[in-house]
Amino acid sequence: WTGATCATAICSPACVNGACNSPNVCSCNAGWSGSTCALPVCSPSCANGGTCSAPNTCNCAAGWSGATCTTPVCSPVCANGGTCSAPNTCTCAAGWTGATCATPICTTACANGGTCSAPNTCNCAAGWSGATCATPVCSPVCANSGTCSAPNTC
Repeated sequence: WTGATCATAICSPACVNGACNSPNVCSCNAGWSGSTCALPVCSPSCANGGTCSAPNTCNCAAGWSGATCTTPVCSPVCANGGTCSAPNTCTCAAGWTGATCATPICTTACANGGTCSAPNTCNCAAGWSGATCATPVCSPVCANSGTCSAPNTC
């Protein structure tokens, strides 16, 4: 105790974020805890390795964001409607695959040098057409009911 009438309590070590109400007993301000009121309180607590740096303020570990570190971060971002489901892990929408959901899926492979450019969409090489690039193109068109058997071959 200290003061002219010995009515003021002394805390050693001193209270950081609170008041000394009786000898060596701190009464913490809202958002602080510990024997000297030096520990911040986060409620709800920080998740995924995040640390509480001030009352209700989380410093998130790499790969996480948000008020309580529960939102995963994907870098680069997930494309084509994919969602970031864990740090740097995309869950792709139907028709897409790959680390960032940037690779389209064609359930039937594109033939004759065609490339899959969007889900179930082929870009055909010159001389080919159709959904899977399996139809040859003849130019000019085959005459007298002839059929095109290969590009420009009737």
